[in-house]
This record gives sequence, C-alpha cells and structure tokens, in this order.
Amino acid sequence: KIVASKSSTTGIGWKPHYLLPLKTLVSIVHILVTHTFAFLKYIFIQELENSPAFALEDFANVDFYSEV
Repeated sequence: KIVASKSSTTGIGWKPHYLLPLKTLVSIVHILVTHTFAFLKYIFIQELENSPAFALEDFANVDFYSEV
C-alpha cells in the first residue's frame, strides 16, 4: 500500500532534532526515484528502437510503477 502525505513538518508534529535526518532521507529518495524513472525511460526507448513490436502498453500502468 502506498500512502502519501503533504504537510509542513510542523503540521505533522516533527521534532526539530529529526528535521535534518528527514531532509536527508527525502533528498536521497528523490534522487533515487528520479534516476530510476530516467533509467526506465532509457530502457523503454532502447526496446522500442530495437523492436517496434515491443509492447510498451504492458508497462504503462499504475501497478507496474508502484512496484518500481
């Protein structure tokens, strides 16, 4: 199950000494997700160039991306 929350850190009650580790974690996750999707895009483009019959629509669904 995927859960997302959008709030300020004060709105959800984060203690000040946890803010730096939280910001570090968010930065790491952001970089990881950005690179993962860039790599997926590269893989899909390569597959489409190598095989016009590549079934991209099989991967264009929410379930696939939530697993990634």
